[in-house]
Amino acid sequence: MISTLMKRKRDQRREVAKINLPTAGPVKDPNAPEGEPDYKPLEWPVVKKILHWMAPYKWNYIVALLVNLAGTLLDMLGPLYIKHLVDHDIPGHPHMLATGLVAALRTTFPGTAESVSRSLQHHAPFWGIGCTIALWAFTTFLSILLMRFNMEYNRRTGEKVVFAIRKAIFAHLQQLSMSFYDRTKFGRILSRGTTDIDAMVNPVVNGVNTVVTNAMMMGIAAVMIVYSDWRMAIAVLWLGPVLYFMNQIYRRKIGAKWRQVREHFTRVSTNLAENINGMRVVAAFNRQEENLSHFNELQDVNTINNIQASATNGIYMPLLNVVGFIGKVIILMFGCYLVIRTSGQSATARFTVGTLMALYMYWDWFMNPVLNFGNFHNEMMQAMASAERIFTLLDQRPEVTDSADAIALPPVKGEVRFDHVNFAYKVDKPVLHDITFEARPGQTIALVGHTGCGKSTIMNLICRFYLPQQGGILIDGYDLRKITSDSLHRQMGIVAQSNYLFSGSVLENIRYAKPDATEEQVIAAATALGSHDVLSELKDGYHTQVGERGSAMSLGQRQLICFTRAFLANPAILMLDEATSAVDTHTEMIIQQALERLVADRTTFIVAHRLSTVTSADLVLVLDHGKIIERGTHHSLLELGGKYAELYRQFTREIGSDTP
Repeated sequence: MISTLMKRKRDQRREVAKINLPTAGPVKDPNAPEGEPDYKPLEWPVVKKILHWMAPYKWNYIVALLVNLAGTLLDMLGPLYIKHLVDHDIPGHPHMLATGLVAALRTTFPGTAESVSRSLQHHAPFWGIGCTIALWAFTTFLSILLMRFNMEYNRRTGEKVVFAIRKAIFAHLQQLSMSFYDRTKFGRILSRGTTDIDAMVNPVVNGVNTVVTNAMMMGIAAVMIVYSDWRMAIAVLWLGPVLYFMNQIYRRKIGAKWRQVREHFTRVSTNLAENINGMRVVAAFNRQEENLSHFNELQDVNTINNIQASATNGIYMPLLNVVGFIGKVIILMFGCYLVIRTSGQSATARFTVGTLMALYMYWDWFMNPVLNFGNFHNEMMQAMASAERIFTLLDQRPEVTDSADAIALPPVKGEVRFDHVNFAYKVDKPVLHDITFEARPGQTIALVGHTGCGKSTIMNLICRFYLPQQGGILIDGYDLRKITSDSLHRQMGIVAQSNYLFSGSVLENIRYAKPDATEEQVIAAATALGSHDVLSELKDGYHTQVGERGSAMSLGQRQLICFTRAFLANPAILMLDEATSAVDTHTEMIIQQALERLVADRTTFIVAHRLSTVTSADLVLVLDHGKIIERGTHHSLLELGGKYAELYRQFTREIGSDTP
């Protein structure tokens, strides 16, 4: 029965995947935050933004461009050398380098000059060929050196630009409000700083060089074709407009397809990231087959997108080769005709074999940039699709920012007051209704209620991760809207329910709240809190690696590290979301003692899951559907016999059932 249901779900997903196969037009990423616009067709503003990031290094790009142009010009002398070899050197005409060599030797070594002169008379073709090849080799070697310098210099410059963009993305992510992370999937954010940046590397590194140099190559090749013979220019250069219109059609088709490729790849990476992060849940509920099936369906769509983009390339690139071949056929056929037809004319009117060979090579120089532009256009489409996404992220504005007249919050005592606060994450779905209470300095406030009643939202508002739509929140009489975020957060500490740890050592994680703390200060804080014995008994003591997200630590060890981190910061106001997972009795006692020391002499808000925390709280706020329905101390609320008393009886029954 279960296998039948699973098969039916897979079939339904496949039908949805078939319906959602990519079309010619752009699609909106379903993972996009609300309010983020659809991806637009490629436009000049996107290119302008890329150029804006490149602008600080414009002189580096100019130097690289000039070097590249010089190297390309030297390389383009090749057809002229071929023409000279065929029309001048092989027939035995004197080479100016050989003649100049004899003239120079006569002033210094007359005897040698005579020997060279006689050899030149008897072997003029060989001297001419040797001089031309030597000159060609010299210019080619110089061109290679210039190209080598350009490649390294340009790469360094481009990497600086890419580094600046990646750094800006990371810095911007630090500034965005929590609402952005609530509505944006992890894989989407990760793609912005990794694959999307990688797609921009080559265009940023070589984009200016590629466009300018290839345009110059086409221009010079066209001029040389016209200069060599106007009749041949008329015969082949009409293919230029054909190439232009082909490129316009191709650009429109491939642009939409590359945006789809990037969009659907983000879906694949998002799904992969979610499955890796939730692997324990996947294994616990035996969802491997279902998840693999869903991932394969996403990958199928991604593969289809890539195949469709490749199919478009597979039409365009061969067509370019066909046009190039047609041009060569015209040059060879018409050129051979002109060679034969003009063979009896004067030297100035004659169409020579050397001219034909030079024109053949210049046609390659004319077509190669078109092929280069085709390949570069593919990279640009990927880069543009990625750039649109990156700049959309960078254009996201934080919803919670410091006002123009915000002041720095002075050292606080810890008084917190909510004054008729209303709040909603979405306008049509209110979360808190008319919340009013006051916490005096040093008090512990326990927030109690069922999941989704607004406990964590109250803590988020105190931390100013969000701002209320109505009402006010005051810290020591200062309105949260009128103070700077930095000055507030420096005086607050947070211990999240997840007990999040960063990769690194125990010492580094505790120092996270106070980076300048010495190891002695960390140990002193742990000793005062009561966590030192547990942490010092770890494999390498405080230098033990915690693993990714604290995976090498037990739940109790993670809690104690987080408590110590908050204790070291010594905040005036502490937010604590207690972990719900159970630990052994000994560890529970250590954690409870550490918790009592942690909350002492500071204003503390706790989303409470331990009875001991609730009973010792100075004020218990009972929430239900975003409203405070009861408030008081533990004993007064028990005497009231309301919702809190019911929750308390439920707590005690659960503890009783867990006791052997």
